[in-house]
Amino acid sequence: MRNRFIPVSVFMLLMMTSLFSGRHSYNVARDEIAADLNQALTLTLNDRKNSIVAQDTIKAYKQLRTSSADGRVFIAVSDERFCRYLNDRRLKDYSFITFDIVDDKFKNVETDNSVISSDTLIITEGYGGETLAVRGYARLSSAAIFGMSDQRTSSVLAISAFLWALFSFMYIRRHNSSSAEADAFGGMCYSETDNCFYGSDGSPIRFTPMQQQLMMMFWNSPNHSLTKEEICAGLWPKKEDANDTLYTLIKRIKPVVETHTELRIISDRGRSYSMKIRNLCS
Repeated sequence: MRNRFIPVSVFMLLMMTSLFSGRHSYNVARDEIAADLNQALTLTLNDRKNSIVAQDTIKAYKQLRTSSADGRVFIAVSDERFCRYLNDRRLKDYSFITFDIVDDKFKNVETDNSVISSDTLIITEGYGGETLAVRGYARLSSAAIFGMSDQRTSSVLAISAFLWALFSFMYIRRHNSSSAEADAFGGMCYSETDNCFYGSDGSPIRFTPMQQQLMMMFWNSPNHSLTKEEICAGLWPKKEDANDTLYTLIKRIKPVVETHTELRIISDRGRSYSMKIRNLCS
């Protein structure tokens, strides 16, 4: 879990899979509704003993289409037989039939996303002999279609994603806390993730690059103690005499360490330097 890219990647993968699964289930529900409308419309037309559309309705439709500027009229007809043949009873209150007369003025009506339509069936009206284009519709909101779809897989994936995120957060927090407690010394702790030292109050300690290197040497030393030769070889390997540079570095880093931690850097007769807890210094 130290690589934070892995928990984030797993969370994103689960969430994206959940979204795609939900979208797929939504589309399946739309297709199933359209198929239900198709079979209900087919059964209704096969079962009709009289005209499926009354002559008065057809006459009114013709008059409206004549008076319409673009000749496009949309008439919805509620049909009890059509609703009765629907397999999904939830569609009953939202379904209807439309028709258009197939002639030189016929135009295929475009619908919006708020309605689901069946295929267009061409029939000859019983009494008047008019050729009609008949379609079945269900007017449903996206939320209603979503509620009718099977979202169990999507829900399980979404819940898994949030549980994974919670687990990852708790694990990383506990791991970082345990690491900090294990590596704490004199009120100072080091974070490998941030490559940063933290003081007694939990705030980061701002060392210069050279001070940071020296602190890493102290930190990684078993007794937090270094000889002068070890420091000079580690920081200035090509410099013949680095005593003055070392003295200046130690002088400047001491107040930073003492301000933010309970530690002191003490010298052993100029031969070595140690980082010790103040109240244990003799």
